[in-house]
Amino acid sequence: MVVFIVLFAISALAAAYFAARYFLLRSSLNKCTVELQEINADLTQNHVLRLPSPEKPLGAFIAAVNDMLARIRAERVSYAERERAFRSQIEAISHDLRTPLTVIVGYIRIMQTDGAFSDELLGTILRKARSMQKLIAAFYEYSRVISGDISLSPAVFDAGKQLRETFADNCVVLEDKELEVVAHFAEYPMLIYADPSAFERIVVNLLHNAARYAKNFFEISFCQSGDSAVALFKNDAPDLAPEQVGQLFERFYTADNSRSAGGTGLGLTIARNLAQSMGGDLQADLSDGVLTFTLTFPVKKV
Repeated sequence: MVVFIVLFAISALAAAYFAARYFLLRSSLNKCTVELQEINADLTQNHVLRLPSPEKPLGAFIAAVNDMLARIRAERVSYAERERAFRSQIEAISHDLRTPLTVIVGYIRIMQTDGAFSDELLGTILRKARSMQKLIAAFYEYSRVISGDISLSPAVFDAGKQLRETFADNCVVLEDKELEVVAHFAEYPMLIYADPSAFERIVVNLLHNAARYAKNFFEISFCQSGDSAVALFKNDAPDLAPEQVGQLFERFYTADNSRSAGGTGLGLTIARNLAQSMGGDLQADLSDGVLTFTLTFPVKKV
């Protein structure tokens, strides 16, 4: 009989204990629910969910919720920054397209009013129309590269030969700028596995970038370093600040804030994305006023 009474007492105490724990946990969850609803009403505030009672499982749950809230707030901040950057980029695109379009419309009105169809007017309209055509083509190419919609046909080819030919075909843009040009190319073949046309596009973008921003000289070299084919594109960049180097590959970024150099700010973005999509890489470095772009691809072993 005594044993039964003891067991009954223990059972009663256990039931009371678990009932108390249940109601305490339920109360804590209700308080957490109310607090979470208040936090959810205004996520801009840095409020956190508090632990109503010293419960380890509940504490772990609240810690996970607070971590999620911190991530949500960080994402909201990041999203706001991306939105501001996107609006700025749209303004830049609008400016680039509006400038030649304004000239075209203005000259057409002059021709309509005065009936003047001079070669000079027509030539200006044609140049501005071609400028718009290049801008739109750059935007289209960028969208295809970023979305992965561009079709690549990789093959093994001699990157050194391709680089020399591309340089020879485009060095006129450097000569027109009256730059001192130095070229060093390895005499031996360097085979890589990539799309030859995309590789050429990367090189052309880098050459045109140098022609646009270099002041006095440009140097290009290509050799093998270890298991990599390395192409270096160097030019003086006295107006480029060290903190700008990290922005060179951002879409629509131009080192010339006035955008008077005529660039879209997409050439380097396209070049890096093409390189990385084919297993290569493109990096930039600024040292003592000299900007160096390093293009690398793994050498294909025969």
